[in-house]
Amino acid sequence: MKLFSVFAAVLFSTSAISSVFIEESFWIKNPTGDVFELLKNRPELTIDHVKANGFELYGPKGLEQFLKQNKIAYGLLGTVSIEAKGGYPSPEQIEKELKTIAEKYPQLTKLYTIGKSIKKRDLWVMKLSKNAKTEDKRPEFKYVANMHGDEIVGREMMMKFIKDCTDNYGKDPEITNLLDKFQIHILVSMNPDGAAAGTRANANWVDLNRDFPDFSTSDNQDTPANRAPETQAVMKWQAEHKFRLSANFHGGAEVVNYPWDTIADKFPEEELIKDLSLEYAHKAPYIGASTAFENGITNGYAWYEVNGGMQDWSIYYKKDFQVTIELSNTKWPEYSKIDYYYEQNRPALIQLVQRLETLR
Repeated sequence: MKLFSVFAAVLFSTSAISSVFIEESFWIKNPTGDVFELLKNRPELTIDHVKANGFELYGPKGLEQFLKQNKIAYGLLGTVSIEAKGGYPSPEQIEKELKTIAEKYPQLTKLYTIGKSIKKRDLWVMKLSKNAKTEDKRPEFKYVANMHGDEIVGREMMMKFIKDCTDNYGKDPEITNLLDKFQIHILVSMNPDGAAAGTRANANWVDLNRDFPDFSTSDNQDTPANRAPETQAVMKWQAEHKFRLSANFHGGAEVVNYPWDTIADKFPEEELIKDLSLEYAHKAPYIGASTAFENGITNGYAWYEVNGGMQDWSIYYKKDFQVTIELSNTKWPEYSKIDYYYEQNRPALIQLVQRLETLR
């Protein structure tokens, strides 16, 4: 197959891009190596969830025309259906529930917002800790969920974790130990607009996990300028705290992804980060039992390259160890399955926070 060496004129030129926009999305079927390289080398495009029979592809308007011109086989990636949304709370219902929990447990929680989305929804963070409203020197940990709006399991899992921690403090020894020793900050939904719409991108079509500074590209200045407001809020939030360990949650696969995502070079503390990843996968049995990924873990770059990701930014610029956890092969499963995912991940969620003590 002869491939065009230039992108279709209807797509953005590379020199004009400040963010990765998602206005069209497709499943690329059984691509050849040449097709993968062509698409991978276009900064306008996002490749995600590479599997043996293809991968997801996201980009600006004109992407479908380009695929047709190059005779690249594809299928449509649909948005979340109304039926699939059944049972899931809206961002407004999530906010109400967080406020109810904060009111019920004032000593164990501090609910605060780090900014607003494009549609002016608050980006709520719940801090969990004994005497949570007091800032002290106990180690700080963070979880970030739902930065891709159509990857919903992490948001629901974090709500269950918050309820678990508050309801069982003083009853469950592990939970009590966590809140006594650590300050846990949970950004329940980084992309509430996307969650409301059932779309990957934010309300301005920006892919938030391609929107952070990246030390391996020309966008290598650690500045919030020209980024999405949700990205800017996370960058400011990170600067205000001393997070040493964190994780962010996604969907579309079941695996723990460790750095680097953006380059092939070996991560300087690879054995430590692999150990953390293996431990999480082992304690979340369905992830550890993966047949697609050995022991339920993968190096990010070895899977597929991600530029502008939050994981590598967090580690490189802020010295905050972070792993990316893909929770479910189905991005938006039936709501009844959320209990299963939480029970499977609960021991791993607790253990990962506890590992913060070993990194001090």
